[in-house]
Amino acid sequence: MDRLLRGKRIIVTGAAQGIGAALAGGFCEMGARVVLADCADPEPEAERIRAAGGEAVAVRMDVTSLSDCERTVEVAEKAFGGLDGLVNNAALFSALPLEMLDEIDPDLWDRVMAVNVKGPWLCTRAAVPALERAGGGSIVMIATNRIFHGFPRMLHYDASKGAVLAMTRSLIRELGPKNIRVNTIAPGLTMSEGVLARKGIAERAASVAAGRSLARDQQPEDLVGPCAYFLSDHANFVTGQSLAVDGGGVIH
Repeated sequence: MDRLLRGKRIIVTGAAQGIGAALAGGFCEMGARVVLADCADPEPEAERIRAAGGEAVAVRMDVTSLSDCERTVEVAEKAFGGLDGLVNNAALFSALPLEMLDEIDPDLWDRVMAVNVKGPWLCTRAAVPALERAGGGSIVMIATNRIFHGFPRMLHYDASKGAVLAMTRSLIRELGPKNIRVNTIAPGLTMSEGVLARKGIAERAASVAAGRSLARDQQPEDLVGPCAYFLSDHANFVTGQSLAVDGGGVIH
């Protein structure tokens, strides 16, 4: 078994299903202890990890609430004695309709920005003191390869993920002196439960896969290794980077 993350204490947001659940499970297989945080109930995934021999704790939380973010960090420190990493994965995407800019409801725009931009900020804000107490650590932001392509019909989502990349580049200047690294993963269209439930996704996924250098569907598990690298000691001099994990769909 790969022990790349042996002893690392990590929070993964949006971990009740999909990419977040895959990350949490994969990190535990690599020796990490993980807090699965989500507004939906992450306990079933945490129990699955524990049944396989991993160490996992579930926390129901809202990433747009600073008090919830701080409580999640407190749970991690109490359960594991500290915090070494945070993955800002929680986001609104799979339920968003494909709409042109003049079709997007302003209230939905605000909700996307609250979850996808304010959420990573608040989670990071809550985690930094704990990471500093641990002597430093790693934060991984989850963006999207869409921000490098320039696709239409999801302007709210793409704008929010562009902000995530911009946050990464600003945060490294603030957090570098605290020995905290920040990097961004930019996935392609990933066949998570939420994505698979979308109407017409099979046709769209086939078109996306055909445009990749590795012409196949992307699975949540494809993101585990790249995220684990950024969280590991092998990346202790790597910060401010963005890595497209999309089978060669985009080169930037």
